This record gives sequence, C-alpha cells and structure tokens, in this order.
Amino acid sequence: MQTSNIFDCNRIIDFHVHVFPDEVAERAVGTLLKAYGVEAITDGTITGLLGHMSKSGVGYSIIQPVATKPGQVRSINDWAASHSDPRIISFGGIHPDYRDIQVEIDRIISLGLRGIKIQANWQDVYIDEERMHPIYEAAQGRLIMMFHCGDELAPVTENKANPRRLATIRKEFPNLTIIAAHMGGYLMWDEMEEYLLGTDIYFDTSACFPQEFPDERFVDTIRRHGPEKILFGTDSPFGDACESIPRFLKMGLTDAELEMIFWQNGKRLLGDKAAI
Repeated sequence: MQTSNIFDCNRIIDFHVHVFPDEVAERAVGTLLKAYGVEAITDGTITGLLGHMSKSGVGYSIIQPVATKPGQVRSINDWAASHSDPRIISFGGIHPDYRDIQVEIDRIISLGLRGIKIQANWQDVYIDEERMHPIYEAAQGRLIMMFHCGDELAPVTENKANPRRLATIRKEFPNLTIIAAHMGGYLMWDEMEEYLLGTDIYFDTSACFPQEFPDERFVDTIRRHGPEKILFGTDSPFGDACESIPRFLKMGLTDAELEMIFWQNGKRLLGDKAAI
C-alpha cells in the first residue's frame, strides 16, 4: 500500500487499538462483535495485530485495555506491561471500585505504561461522578487519560461518557491530559462542537465512518480544533487502517497536517520514554 512520500511504515502511530491475551482473544472478540454487529479486522491477538500493521503501514500501535471489573485491574496491567515488541505500546486499566487506586496508579507508572483507558459504558460509571475523582487526582500530571466519548456502535439508552461530562472533568482537573476518542464523541459531534472544540483536549480519529462523519466535516473539525491535537486511531479490531490511512491521504489535508496527525502528536504526547 502506498502512503504519502513524507511517511514510511515506521512513522504512523495508531493510538487506539484493542487486543487481548491469546487464551481469551477469540471469546472476547466474539462477545464484542456480537454486541456491536460488526466484523473483526484482526483476531484480537498481538500476533494478528502485528500482521495487520505490516499490511496497513502502521508502525506503532497503542493498546487501550479496559478493566470492566475491579478484580481484573492488576492482571490486565501485568499483561499490558509484558509486551516485548517495540512496536506495541500499552496503556493500563483501572476501575473506580478497585480497592487501592493510588497504589495501582503508582504501579502502572512503575511498569512503564503511558496512560489509562476509561470506557464508562463498559465499566458502568459516569465519567464525571465523584467515585471517579480519586483516579483523576492520582493520574493528573502523570498519566494520559483516554476516554471513550459519545454513543456506541450498539446505541446505549443511558450514555455515561458524553462531551458535556468530559468538559466537566476538564474544568475540575485542569492538569489532566485527556484524549476524547472518536473525535470527541461518536455520533455526538454537535455536542462536541459545543463543549470540546478548541479546548486543550486531544481527539482521536477512530470510528468516524464516512457515512456518519463525511470528509468535509472531518477536515473542518480538525482545523477548527487544531491539527496539533488530533491523533490517528482506528479502534482495531473494529476499524481498519488499510481503509482509514488512504482516506486521510485523499481528504485534502496538507502534508504538515498529516505529519502531525499520523506521527508528531502521538510521539510528543507519549514522550521520550516511549522510544519511538
């Protein structure tokens, strides 16, 4: 696959990827795909992800694990820290009902994990409720926080993570480094424009399908928010870099904007310790 001549296969960072331990990947992916009614791009394993990265031109993938139960937290973080391939960088997981949040966040940092993923609709918590505050207090200035934001592929009746709630977190925890997945709110982009556009919150580009978020609006949103705050992401195994990378290259963005979105912003956000 051809990409712009300012890129090579080592200079695209996919900031939003999901994989699972080999022994549970088939079951985990099957459960998610049944819930969402979509097809999988990979088998949900590290091996499958690396194969797709080679095919698509992605050089680095940032894994975003989610702890849906307090008892999963420690094992998820141990697994996230176990990856030895330099092309795989992982965030950690936390749950608001975990018994000692401060200790585990200290451990996440000591393990070399770069951030935490919050998926409130899976974790059954509103992102702006008080029981989330100990996580934000422990993480601010120390870890990146990636939030699912907006609706789901299978719509939910009660959305626990929308742009308005994320704006509240930003106000209450100004030192928290925040990424709002799905360009600030899947299927809630009018609300994103009202509450998040132009703020210092990063957006990732995952799940912005052309039929729902057309190229003209995509480019306009990128430029109004600031291309220096946009991170390329696919939400693999639900999104396909083989489709989304060519889409970006044909969207009308400048080479400088593409360089920021595909590479520079992610590298800067991860910091020197990520060694990319």
